[in-house]
Amino acid sequence: MAAAMHSLWFTQMIEYEVPASRQAALANALVLRSEQLATRWPALLRVSVQASDDGSRVLQHLQWQTREQWQAACGYFTDEPFLELLQQHQARSVNFAAYQVLRSLVRGSDGGLHCEVGAVADSQR
Repeated sequence: MAAAMHSLWFTQMIEYEVPASRQAALANALVLRSEQLATRWPALLRVSVQASDDGSRVLQHLQWQTREQWQAACGYFTDEPFLELLQQHQARSVNFAAYQVLRSLVRGSDGGLHCEVGAVADSQR
């Protein structure tokens, strides 16, 4: 008997490497871009924009309901001036990563970490 895990949602992460002098401006631009994206795509559940302590990197984390809904939204990305955004903020590199979320833990009122939502396992016989 094997168990196949189903994901809870789909996560996309984009890490930008920029000069420290451009970090805050890029972070602000990504927040605005994310807000615009959220108005067009209700399947976008959460977004966070994070900045590294050394000032050289910005991480954009987008959480989608499903991989399929993310793929449907990808057409919107091609219409955006993404390369213009990179040039404007002098991005030296951009790394993309995508993950299927299997578990999410949150701190409960008792101080312990608890499964916010658990993944569902399929039984195969």
